Amino acid sequence: MFIVPISSAISPVQSVFDKETEQVKAPAESTPQFSDVFKEVFNDVQETQQQSNIDAVKLMQGDIDDLHTIYNNMTKASVAVETFVAVKNAAVDAYNQVLQMTM
Repeated sequence: MFIVPISSAISPVQSVFDKETEQVKAPAESTPQFSDVFKEVFNDVQETQQQSNIDAVKLMQGDIDDLHTIYNNMTKASVAVETFVAVKNAAVDAYNQVLQMTM
């Protein structure tokens, strides 16, 4: 019978506080920055508006047979603009609240 030495299987014990600092650092690295989110929403607005413009030109030329695609793209563009405006308003409100804070 072969006995495996236990010294190779034992790992050092980590402090409870070390684990807490690792957990605190992990979400901060994966959290997106506001500027990234704002740029993504802005780019989405631009893309949907461009697609809406392309659809309008195709409709005027008579190249599109299905109106539901145009309606869906217009709805996407509308929702994208509304989302962009909501994010912008939230950012402005937060900025105003920070300005009103007393030190």
